[in-house]
Amino acid sequence: MKNLIVFTIAVLIFIGCKSSPAVLMHQAAFYGEAQAVQQYLDAGVDPNSMTLSGTTSLHSAAYRGNAVVVGILLGNGANPNLIDGRGWIPLHQAVDQGHFAVVEILIEAGSDVNSRMLDSGYTALDWADIRQWPKVADLIRKNGGVKSAELNVGK
Repeated sequence: MKNLIVFTIAVLIFIGCKSSPAVLMHQAAFYGEAQAVQQYLDAGVDPNSMTLSGTTSLHSAAYRGNAVVVGILLGNGANPNLIDGRGWIPLHQAVDQGHFAVVEILIEAGSDVNSRMLDSGYTALDWADIRQWPKVADLIRKNGGVKSAELNVGK
């Protein structure tokens, strides 16, 4: 509990005192503070709460490659298919940065490998190829991922 209090005070100083527990959990997820994230969840913070930009803690943890935090959030009910303000799901965030382990965790948790980014129409496989992450692309392909052009066939 002491760590949570110290972390909360540090975040409040850094981002201002108008922050809610959900925003503080989001920051903890971004910085990989697994213990703090768990404590916020234990205190009743919604794992699917969004910032004003529509980002969840799972989006941030996925983007940063924080596999432990991703696992904690998913284990506490975080939805791996919520879209953020850009129309990305956490899988897109992990693919963007080439975080293989996080991509694997998200796929195992039911992330939609063929979800399209609303801002571009790309799928996770498209994005893995564009970002030149061949191992990530292979993992997505092995789990049913296709390119956006393949989703358009027959339409």
